[in-house]
Amino acid sequence: MNEAKFETQLHRFLQILKKEKKVLVQDQSEKLEALVEQKESYLSVLTDYQGGITPRIKELIQSIQIQQEENLLLTQQAMSYQTMLMNAVKTTMQSSTHTTYSKKQGMNNQQSTTMINTKF
Repeated sequence: MNEAKFETQLHRFLQILKKEKKVLVQDQSEKLEALVEQKESYLSVLTDYQGGITPRIKELIQSIQIQQEENLLLTQQAMSYQTMLMNAVKTTMQSSTHTTYSKKQGMNNQQSTTMINTKF
């Protein structure tokens, strides 16, 4: 593969990374799988290239690395948020084991149940 063709492949890969960033920011996880498959298709192109490295190729590689790191941070942020939310729900559900009605067919005095416990 010549330098011009490799440069074109790098540019296309960068465009996929930019699409991935947009999907991550807009929380459209259903579109991520297709983008990951597209990224995987470029793996052989990136690892098998034996040609020269021009300043433009270096610039594209640096842009790809920066975009990939940004996407990784966005992914970690989303996962951290989901973990925090699930822990909050889990804590609330564990502390809300009171039943609304007792065997006496009346209502028990119960603590209010909230989705997320907040303390200020």
